[in-house]
Parts: sequence; structure tokens; C-alpha cells
Amino acid sequence: MAILRGPVEPRPMGLMLTKRLARMVVGVLTFLLAVGIVLTRHDQAKGVLPFHRQHTGPDTYSFKSASRFSPVTFDNPEGMSRDDLCASFPRYLLNHVQPVLKIGHSENKERLDASFSSVSSCFNTDDLLVISDLDEVVHDHQTIDVLADLPADYYNLDNNPSFRNYIAQKEMRNNGTLNEETQAAIDGWILDKYKFLPMVERAWLAKPGKAFYFFYEADTYVFWDNVFRFLESFDPDTPIYMGSPSPGRHDPERDVKTWFANGGPGLVLSRGAIKALLHREIDTNGHYVDPHVTEKWQDLVAGECCGDSVLGWALWNITIQLQGYWPMFNPHPLHGIPFSDLYWCQPVMTLHKTTPKDMVDLWHWEFGQRQLHRPMLYSDVWRLRHPGEPSTLENWDNGDWDSWQPPAEASIRGSGTCEQYCRRQDDCLQWNWRGGDEKKCILMRSVRYGAARKPEYLLDDGQRVTMPEYELDKQAQGKWVEYRSGWVEDRIKSWRNERKCEQVRWVGPSVSRVF
Repeated sequence: MAILRGPVEPRPMGLMLTKRLARMVVGVLTFLLAVGIVLTRHDQAKGVLPFHRQHTGPDTYSFKSASRFSPVTFDNPEGMSRDDLCASFPRYLLNHVQPVLKIGHSENKERLDASFSSVSSCFNTDDLLVISDLDEVVHDHQTIDVLADLPADYYNLDNNPSFRNYIAQKEMRNNGTLNEETQAAIDGWILDKYKFLPMVERAWLAKPGKAFYFFYEADTYVFWDNVFRFLESFDPDTPIYMGSPSPGRHDPERDVKTWFANGGPGLVLSRGAIKALLHREIDTNGHYVDPHVTEKWQDLVAGECCGDSVLGWALWNITIQLQGYWPMFNPHPLHGIPFSDLYWCQPVMTLHKTTPKDMVDLWHWEFGQRQLHRPMLYSDVWRLRHPGEPSTLENWDNGDWDSWQPPAEASIRGSGTCEQYCRRQDDCLQWNWRGGDEKKCILMRSVRYGAARKPEYLLDDGQRVTMPEYELDKQAQGKWVEYRSGWVEDRIKSWRNERKCEQVRWVGPSVSRVF
């Protein structure tokens, strides 16, 4: 039997309520503290968003690819019509890759003609989006003036003085005074920076849901076969931004240098990247609370030189980093490719600033060179111009890429001693003699075709001006320079024979491997 010491006294009700209330207060305070910590961390995260993917490596990709052109190649493409060549173009792939050509009203006519006679020639009016700063018809394509509906603040010339070029161009267009002479007063280059963000948005609105959007310019040469092969190996719903890396703005919060894709060699945005760029937060009613993308970055556009830099910074701020694929996206023109181990077994997707004649020549030549299971490599492109054959050219400049100069004690007096010195150096593949008053010998480790260059006057401010034809056979009227270029043919032949490109080098993403 339990022995009770006495009757159990009931606890005072007031004391029980006080303790229960205290526990509730402590619980609420603990909850509020936890919420505060989470919200604080969230606010910090919004300031410095984490990167979910680091674009490093692999050095190269290895995957099989096939050309979708049918037939893959022609025996005599130079003698065929544009329609016959374009009949082989796989236009059904334009459901996957959307081409977007960015031009301006002041665009060089020769350059435009060359683009629409080569890399843009197989697109009908519904295939290709042509973005510009004026609505007009160019080679049967209706251009889209993407500056026409920018937010009102762009028209505030106190904050955005460069935009006066667009306003003046539109006024002259409307009153009928816009012509080649009056167009000279318009700075078309500075207008270009305003096009990039609205170009991306318009491409999405006009052709929504495509897997990839390929943006290029009038002097961009695009190897479409290689582009199609490469993009087929990527997931379009992953945010992907690719091109040739150029140094961008410094990010003070992460203390890192950023990179953007140079617009000249072309750039690519995936469906996932564009959706992320155009995304805007909403309230509980579905009303947008974030500004429009062109409004969000208008102050940056006003103060920045270049729109491709602004686009890169806008993408960086939503944690989409550039995937650099140089040298496949190449800032060099055809005549300026410095063939070396960096430009040999890698596929070539684009070139920049290629001359109009080279654009058309390369386009026809490409139709006779494609292979079903092997992409076009730089080593293939070498065959078009055969730099180094012949071994010397007068009034020709093969450049100074990968170059060095002989020491003073070498006593180089002319093109002959310049060539001899090059031949004595095991790694010298070509040389360039700048005679006249300059007397400079340039030696190079890569093979570059170059271009014709007539004698020039050397001005006091460092500029060079081509000598008039009527003065070429007379005594020069000032300091001048003439150009002679040469190549070590046997050494170049041996160099090429040692590099058979048995493995295709689709390079991996990098912003340390840059132009």
C-alpha cells in the first residue's frame, strides 16, 4: 500500500498560466529570430547570387557528328547557282537554331551584299531575323527597328546624349532628307550598343521557343554546318551563353573580372538563357514588379561603349557566365588567320571582318569541301589560299602575329638578310620586311596569308597613308615604307605533314584560353 504523506495541494492557476505564456513567448521569439536569419541570408543572396555551374574544362569534347547538308558536297560549286547550292541547305534545322543578323542603316553596302551572297543567302524572308536601327527592306528582307519601342527614358538626351543619333535619323527618314550625304552625320557605330538587349527580346518574341539563337553581323562568316553539329551536342534548356571571350566589367561584390562574347565573331544564347534574361518577378496578383530588361539596364547602356558588353553583364548578374569557345568563334578574318597549333585541328565556326570578296569565295569553296562525318577544320581552310605559296610577295603584308624581331647585332639591311635570318631560326615560318625609311624585319612562328599593301607615307602622328599611284615611280615626298613578305616553304610543308589532325579538337569552355 502506498503511504501518502498528506493530501496533494493543487497548483495555483495563475502560476501555471504565467509559465505557459512564457514558453509561448520564447517559442515565438525563437521562430521570429530564425525567420529573420533566413530573410537576411536571402537578401544577401539576392545581392550576390551564387553560381550553380563553373565553366571549366574539359579541354576538348569528343563526340561524333554528321553533316545535315544533302548532298554533303559538290564537285564544282564555283560554277553552280545560288539556288542550286542552297537546295542542299538543311533548312529544317532552323526549327532548332534561329539565325539573327544585326545590321544598321549605315551598314557598308559591299559588306551587306557579301553577306546576302554568302552566309545569309540560303535563308528566305521567314527564316532570318534582320535587326536594325531603321525599318526598311534589305535584300528582300524586312528589317526590324528594335530601337523604335525603347522606354521613354532613352529619349532623355541629358542622360543619354548618344541617342540623339537615332532621333535625328528617324526625323530625316520621316521628312525625306535621309540620304548618303546626310547619313554621314549619324554615328551608326554608337547606335549599335542600343540594339543588343532589345534584339534578344525581339528574337524571342518573333521566334519563341527555339533551342538556340545565333546572333551574327554583316561581316561575320558563319560555317553553318559546324554550328549545327556543335549545338546539337548541348541541352537548350540549360542557360548557355557562348562566343569568343572579351574582357568585361569588374564585379566588385565577387572581386572578379567578367567576360562577354564579342559580337563580331557571333554569339549564341540557348532557350534557357533567354528565358532567364527576360524573366521578371511578379506579385501575388501576377503583376510584374521587376522592370523590363531594357529599362533595367538603360543607365548602363547610356554610359557603356558597346552593347555586347552590356549583354554579358546583364547575363552575369543572373549567374549566366560566358562559355568561351575561342578559337572556334574567331575574331580573325580569313586572310588574318595565324595558322598554328591553336588554329589547326580545331573546327572553325565563325570568322570576323572577312573581306566581301573572301566571304563569297569562301562560301562557294565550302560547298565543295564538306565531309559527312568530319567537321571543317582550320587545316582544311588553309587549302583555300595556301599561305606560303609562292614563297615571296611584293607589296604584301603578312602581318606581325606571333612575332619577334632580330637583335640589333644581326645587322638586317634588307629583305634578303631578313629572310636569311628567319631560315636560321628553327621556329620561324614566315617573315615580313618593311623597307623604305622603316627598315624593320619581323619574324613569325605562325603561318598567315595577309593581304596586298602598297607603299605608304609615314606621318608624324604615327599614321600611315597609301602613296598615290602617280607617286609610286617617283622620289618619295616624305618618310615612307614598303612591304615585302616571305614564307619558308619547306618548313611549312614539314609542319603541316606532322599535323594530320587524326582527332577533332572541339574545344571546351574557357575564359583563360582567349584571343
